[in-house]
Amino acid sequence: MTFANNNHTQSEQQVLSSVSAFVTTTERMFELAKADEWDQIIHMESERRPQLEAFFVSLSPEIRDQYSNQLRHAIEQLIALDKQIVSLGAKSKSDAIKAFQQSQSARQAATAYQQNRKL
Repeated sequence: MTFANNNHTQSEQQVLSSVSAFVTTTERMFELAKADEWDQIIHMESERRPQLEAFFVSLSPEIRDQYSNQLRHAIEQLIALDKQIVSLGAKSKSDAIKAFQQSQSARQAATAYQQNRKL
């Protein structure tokens, strides 16, 4: 993913292309979250976050004003997708904890059974 360079001659195409790339990347991360591909999401996020920060820092006040509606809309999309990803992450974590607890219970039951057989 690339973002517009830090200069005052950023074209509408550069700004909108960068914003679109961030939304597309985040949509891809959401799809990966639905598929429990957390390692890929972590990798993508480690690249996306600094690029997002650099992109928004690079925007001149004039560009921010000129594209404020598009930028606001993109930010709203990113926030909504991020919330969904976090929600799926919390569910995945909860499911993993439950599975671990169930395996621990099964192991404890098997150990108790083995001890009773020895008596």
